[in-house]
Amino acid sequence: MTNRHRLRAHSNLRSTRCYLSRFQWRKLLQLGPLRGTDVAAWRAVRVAVGVVVPLVVGSATRHLDYGAFASLGALTAGLASFQGLTRGRVTAVAVASVGMAVSTFVGAATAAAAPWVLVPVVIVWGYLVGLAACLGPRLSVAAIQWPVALMIAAGLPLGPREAALRAGLVLAGGLFQGVLVAVSWAFRRGGPERSALAESYRILAAYASQLAIGLFGPPSSIAFPAAAALADPNPLLPTTARLNYVDLLEQAERIRTSLAALAERAVDDASGSASRYAADVARALDLIADTLSARRVHRAGPVRELGQLLSWWAAVPCTGSPVVGEALIGQLRAVTEDLARLDTVSVRRLEGDGDRTPIVPPMQDEFGWSALTLRANLSPAGETGRHAVRLAVIVGLAELMVQATGLYEGRWVVLTIFLVLKPDYNSTVNLSAQRAIGTAIGAGLGAAGAWLAHPGPGGLIIAAGFTIAAAYALFDANYLLYSTFLTAYIVIILDVLGLPADTTAMARLTDTAIGAAFAFIAYSAWPTWEGLTAQEKFARLIEAHGEYTTALLHQFAHPGQIDPAQLRALQATARRARTDAEASTARLADEPPHPPLTPTVARTLVAVVTRLAHSELSLHAFVPRPATATDQEVGGIADADAGCLDAVAAAFSTTMSSLAMSLRTLQPPGPLPPLRRLLTALRDHTALDPRLLRITDSLVDAVYTLDDVLRRHLASP
Repeated sequence: MTNRHRLRAHSNLRSTRCYLSRFQWRKLLQLGPLRGTDVAAWRAVRVAVGVVVPLVVGSATRHLDYGAFASLGALTAGLASFQGLTRGRVTAVAVASVGMAVSTFVGAATAAAAPWVLVPVVIVWGYLVGLAACLGPRLSVAAIQWPVALMIAAGLPLGPREAALRAGLVLAGGLFQGVLVAVSWAFRRGGPERSALAESYRILAAYASQLAIGLFGPPSSIAFPAAAALADPNPLLPTTARLNYVDLLEQAERIRTSLAALAERAVDDASGSASRYAADVARALDLIADTLSARRVHRAGPVRELGQLLSWWAAVPCTGSPVVGEALIGQLRAVTEDLARLDTVSVRRLEGDGDRTPIVPPMQDEFGWSALTLRANLSPAGETGRHAVRLAVIVGLAELMVQATGLYEGRWVVLTIFLVLKPDYNSTVNLSAQRAIGTAIGAGLGAAGAWLAHPGPGGLIIAAGFTIAAAYALFDANYLLYSTFLTAYIVIILDVLGLPADTTAMARLTDTAIGAAFAFIAYSAWPTWEGLTAQEKFARLIEAHGEYTTALLHQFAHPGQIDPAQLRALQATARRARTDAEASTARLADEPPHPPLTPTVARTLVAVVTRLAHSELSLHAFVPRPATATDQEVGGIADADAGCLDAVAAAFSTTMSSLAMSLRTLQPPGPLPPLRRLLTALRDHTALDPRLLRITDSLVDAVYTLDDVLRRHLASP
């Protein structure tokens, strides 16, 4: 071992001891607070039906073991069905089901023919599952079901013919869950989309309420919930209804931008009219949310009240910021018109719907996108690539140990590692301990349930249905409770397959503890710290905001040169980058410090970029429309001033690129362009709107703050 490797190993162990010294172990045993909104009762019923029906059919046909295999397929496919919204949810179920069927055949046939071959098989599965982490929660959760099926099947060795039959049953059980998901579409046409839109408008109402009481910060960087809902809508939703919902989302984005401009204006508004106006806007936005979330018979009242409020505004405009006030009135009036059409387009297809092409958020080529993402993460230099190699090596070593020692039911050791070894340290530690504790309690609960349910199959089916329904209901509420009831179900279902519940429970208890310890030690010795990859996320954050601001400045200099949809796309990219940086900051706080990009520095960078984003939104609100922009209107400028703005935009772009490179190299920034001097020259052109000058000044101030933060914290010791 070289000195460099010794130092790195010593640093990893020191970081682990540092983390353990401040880890709050009591949190692992906390069962609350459990909120009613976290308990998914309807989802639990839907998915539990998919698990119990195969058992009932198997019992009725005197092949309860067949029903048990189909139930296992429905179990893991049910977990995948928690991800996505509509078509995306069915895709997750399909990916999980097909992978589980293949895994069932490979596991059962390999264990019967050549058990030692399971070692390379487990390594391959480990690498694939680890690599799938880069595909996002939906597909990575679907992929994690594959090793579950592989290890359960490995404990029941079968010949190729019987293994193929069991694989078919697993596939049938999984696809049955997909059918239940599709059937649920008919019962909630438009409901989830309207609920997501209502939540989006309530977010805007909360922001407007903050402005009304004098809190003039920027709006949240998190995308509206409706964006995801309308990117994957109910396939049974009429095209006209979907178009109406998309327009409501577009108006919400415009209102968010206008509110940011109102906040910028309210800071200098001594009369307080802007704050009072914000209170009225908050009332209107609450009425919009109430209309969207109300039943059809209750929508007329809020829409009528909203119309009266808009009529009053037309007579009493916002004196503090008339331009923004007029924009908000126009946007809210458009929303009111969309609300009035809700009941005419959401219950039936209008004539000619089949000939219209919906203007909706584009759906990605998911398989092409997934292939490109996987290819980009193959290198072990990245966080996902390192996690995939680590998971493959650890599960391979665990399976090798099981094969060499003949550990009874040792597959649970390997399965536990698959479930708890995650890319981030905090999740691995929490999941390891909670999985072990939940398994200990659930093993005893399952053994007791199986003993009480004997001798008839009816009692076993009831016990299995109760435990799996409880597990599904608590999936989002508490991982420890979820693990408890899931383990109880597994013990009961394996008892149906002929594996005694008492010995299975003890084996699960022991082997899960071993697997959890394996996972914890593996991460401690071979960590993938967020601090080592966060710098790239923050560099992308600065680049994204640099591109957005530069495009806005160019649009002011040359109205109509950039398509408004392109500006909105740049805005969304910058917002996503800020969300990623905020999530990275939270993960950094759970790890030992990794100078120079410590949690304190990360929080400071996010705060400064948030201020920059506020100014960007204010600038976006004043961008002139191409059809109406003239030199005399707000935002329209002369050719001489356009040249000055172009110079500021070019210098701003160069500056942001330099700051991003500074983060990538963790070196202080080099010399920056003379932004202050260019801004002074811009201010000398009195033809420019004073608000534009004020916004550009705040943009430049935020950039110099970023430069100062990086110079102070990235300076060589």
